[in-house]
Amino acid sequence: MSEDINVQKVAQLARLKLTAAEESYFGDKFKEILGYVSLLSEVNIEGKTDQRDESNLSIYRTDQTNPSGIAVEDFSDKIENQHFMVPSVIE
Repeated sequence: MSEDINVQKVAQLARLKLTAAEESYFGDKFKEILGYVSLLSEVNIEGKTDQRDESNLSIYRTDQTNPSGIAVEDFSDKIENQHFMVPSVIE
């Protein structure tokens, strides 16, 4: 993988201040990581995705609503149009 990582940009996003030696060190480490990740593109997974792919399973149920048995009035006496009345915070 020939992509270069802008270590300064990564450090800035992580809010880190790196020395020149640290930038060089982490640049090398990033290249090693990208090398390992690029190995994944060499793996032949043709025809093997269905064995572990759980997205094909029908595990979802239909949505249902059930009455809770709790009324809004059980929480507060200060209710208007089924909304809780609270003191004004912004003047």
